[in-house]
Amino acid sequence: MLKTLRIENYAIIAKVHIDFDASLNIITGETGAGKSILLGALGLIMGQRSDSKVLYDKGSKCIVEAVFSQYPPAIEKLLVAEDLDVEDELIIRREISTSGRSRAFINDTPVKLDVLQLINQNLIDLNQQFNITDIQDKKFQLSLIDGLADNQKLLAQYRKGYTQLKEKRDKLAAVEQMESTQLKELDFIKFQHNELVVAALDGTDKTSLESELELLDKSEDITNLMAETAYAVSESDQNLKDQLAALAKRWSSFSSADPQLMQGYELMENIQEEFHTLYDLASNIKDKTEMDPSRLSTLRAKLDSLYSLEKKHGVNTIEELLQIQTDLELRLNGIENRSEIIAQLQKEILDLDKSLRVEADTLSQRRAKVFPKIQKAVNKKLNELGMGSAEIKVQATRREDLSRDGLDNLDILFKANKGNEFLPIRKVASGGETSRLMLSLKASVADKMSLPTMIFDEIDTGVSGEVAGKMGDIIRSLANKHQLICITHSPQVSARAVQHLFVYKEETKSRTITHVKVLSKKERILEIAKMLSGDPPSSFALDNAKDLLSV
Repeated sequence: MLKTLRIENYAIIAKVHIDFDASLNIITGETGAGKSILLGALGLIMGQRSDSKVLYDKGSKCIVEAVFSQYPPAIEKLLVAEDLDVEDELIIRREISTSGRSRAFINDTPVKLDVLQLINQNLIDLNQQFNITDIQDKKFQLSLIDGLADNQKLLAQYRKGYTQLKEKRDKLAAVEQMESTQLKELDFIKFQHNELVVAALDGTDKTSLESELELLDKSEDITNLMAETAYAVSESDQNLKDQLAALAKRWSSFSSADPQLMQGYELMENIQEEFHTLYDLASNIKDKTEMDPSRLSTLRAKLDSLYSLEKKHGVNTIEELLQIQTDLELRLNGIENRSEIIAQLQKEILDLDKSLRVEADTLSQRRAKVFPKIQKAVNKKLNELGMGSAEIKVQATRREDLSRDGLDNLDILFKANKGNEFLPIRKVASGGETSRLMLSLKASVADKMSLPTMIFDEIDTGVSGEVAGKMGDIIRSLANKHQLICITHSPQVSARAVQHLFVYKEETKSRTITHVKVLSKKERILEIAKMLSGDPPSSFALDNAKDLLSV
């Protein structure tokens, strides 16, 4: 429950500290005094966004802090999941800087707004004037039915499976769309891949091919050169080898006379060996460079193919072409395996859909069991609230396809008078009827709700007199098991308060300031009397206020 609320520098509130009672807290005050500002500050605690416009003093930051005690076990699980400290009390604080930057804290640890919102979903149930029409929303109506049917655990399990089903369907659609696109490209991908396969790139050395081509391409000139070299070195009558041998022999006869002569003789010996090597080399080159038109044509075709493929794919090496070939092969395999992936996904979707329909049927059965119960309870409370002829009826039809909530298409129908036709609430209920209907529904399912704190913002709109008194009785009864904070203009509802908080304005020379105080019994009589007849209240109104408070 909400134990305390501290507000500093928010709107026309300079500083307010409120201690709430564990049962029924009634908040009253003149229009414009700041009651809605309290809810605005509480909205910050619940994770609503803000800006610097809310600052009372533009030079100071705004602080709103709420302390909760006896919070539900679900909150503790969330705190642990978010790695937050678990204490006896839960302290939530929002700070808004002068620049408008907002920070949120849970037990003094900074958190993001989505965490704050998640926590507060399990702390506070807020019914405001602007969202009282939620009762007309089918999802809201279904949530009430599920609350009464204790469907929370089963529904959470179902929704987890439904999320998986939706993800698989999305994946299947993506795969099918990809397959459709890729099938159009399949022939082109196959052509590109086959072109690379035929080129037989693996093990090919482009540099060697280029060298061999150059050799064969110039084979005639090279052969002639090698023949001339062999002839000059060793085959002619005056060949270089023989001439050098004769010179070397003459040098040898003088080699002992001087070291340099010996050195010259040794050089000639070495040159003779080199001549032998040169002759063998020229002979070998001559033999292998014989003209081979067929090989020359093959080499040119091979290299032309390589150059063409490199240009086509925008690369410069065979290694890069081989990588492209591998990538194309993977794409081809992916397209060919796509049908298997689609078949597997279709099977998984079919199996999951089947199991979810079983769970959805269970949800439907459990919901149907509480239809008579909620109809009876709400109709009884409507009777207590002066709508004796009014009734609700829960209508459920079955959907063809699974939804996040199962297979039920549910609508709470309403008729205000006997003989009228049951119609959707949004078509027939007036403002006062909607308020009473909302309270009747909430009161009927409250015991099944885990929320410890419920806030009603003028839920008594459009009702007065005895009916307002009955509404006050229902609200007071709700407060036996839930903490209630109720903003009201109704004296009959105000009289049921366990704690009566009064919001009022103080006019200073420079500005207006909002204050909140707890009324004593004497002050409550005066305030309720003013609500009955105006300020100053009549003696009749004072007596009437005393009578209301004695109930």
